[in-house]
Amino acid sequence: MFKGVRQSKITQKIIEQIRTAILQGKLKPGDKLPSEKEMVELFQVSKQTLRESMRALEYLGMIDVRKGIGGGAFIVEVDIEVTKQSLANYLYFKHMTIQDLSEFRKLIEPYAAHKAAQQISPAELEKLKALNDCARENLRQGDAQAARRDEFDFHRYLAELTHNPLIVLILDFAEGMLDDFKKIVQPDIAFFKDVLASHDRIYEAISLGDAQNAHDEMYDHVVAVGDHLAKLKEGFDLRKLYT
Repeated sequence: MFKGVRQSKITQKIIEQIRTAILQGKLKPGDKLPSEKEMVELFQVSKQTLRESMRALEYLGMIDVRKGIGGGAFIVEVDIEVTKQSLANYLYFKHMTIQDLSEFRKLIEPYAAHKAAQQISPAELEKLKALNDCARENLRQGDAQAARRDEFDFHRYLAELTHNPLIVLILDFAEGMLDDFKKIVQPDIAFFKDVLASHDRIYEAISLGDAQNAHDEMYDHVVAVGDHLAKLKEGFDLRKLYT
């Protein structure tokens, strides 16, 4: 499965070989890599070089290095949080604004609402309603922070209902950035009441199976939220979320 590597970019080449073996299905979550001694011989590298490669793979979320009896390097399924960190690292250098984020949401979130209206189950619909009910109670108590979490969960759950892992990942990341931005600008209770009213309309359209109306309500909601937040912090560079 593995072969020796040349001296230039040794660590990168070790990583590429193990990553390729995982993507080709030769290594699966739960599988244990050969011992350190065996891999040193397989790759024909020093222990230090191999350990650097293992640390990099662990940082990428592709292996879990365990100590003690029965320990070693095990293949794991990459966690969504690790992937979102990589996306954040990439976008840090792109001077992204809240308008950019809003533009992306306008493309994807109305589709998620449209699809939910077409295929949501009674149990899923009940959970969606519960998220709105929870937000309503938190707003009644004047807890904007809790209402913000409920709002985030509403959008994330609609993404999950698409059963599309790419949409789930990207929307989870986008909503997370939006949530971090709200922590900075701290919109008032009136903002969250408007959000809840929009969520109620989206929920109503989904509950009626009205896919087009669900799409349109979500689109209007995303536009309104984006415009409001942009005015609160005009020209804000989202890179500041990570500094």
